[in-house]
Amino acid sequence: MRRRARNFLFFDAPVGLVVTLERDLPVGAWLDTGMFLQNVMLAARAFGLDTCPQAAIGSAHTVLRRELQIPQEQVVVCGMSLGYARADAIENTLVTVREPVAKFTRFLGL
Repeated sequence: MRRRARNFLFFDAPVGLVVTLERDLPVGAWLDTGMFLQNVMLAARAFGLDTCPQAAIGSAHTVLRRELQIPQEQVVVCGMSLGYARADAIENTLVTVREPVAKFTRFLGL
C-alpha cells in the first residue's frame, strides 16, 4: 500500500506529468496517446533522465480536476514521473514477471 501511495507524490520526482485526453475522441486517440507517452520516455532516456508511467494517477481525477482546473470534457489518462531514478528507492526494487513474447504473439511469413 505504501508503495502505491508514493504514486501520488510522483515518487519524489522533480517533474510530474498529468496526461489528459478529450473525452469524445475515438479509441485511436488512446493509441496515439500511448505512442506519445512512449516517445516522451525515449526522449527522456536520450537526455539521461528516467520516467515512470503511472496509471494510478488516473484514479485521482477528482482532486486533479479541482487543483489543475481540468475540464470535464477531458479524461485523466495517467501520470508520469520524470527525473533521475534512485536505485535505493523501494519502488525501484519491484520486479514483475513477464510472459514470453511467443506465448501471446504469432509471427506469420517471417
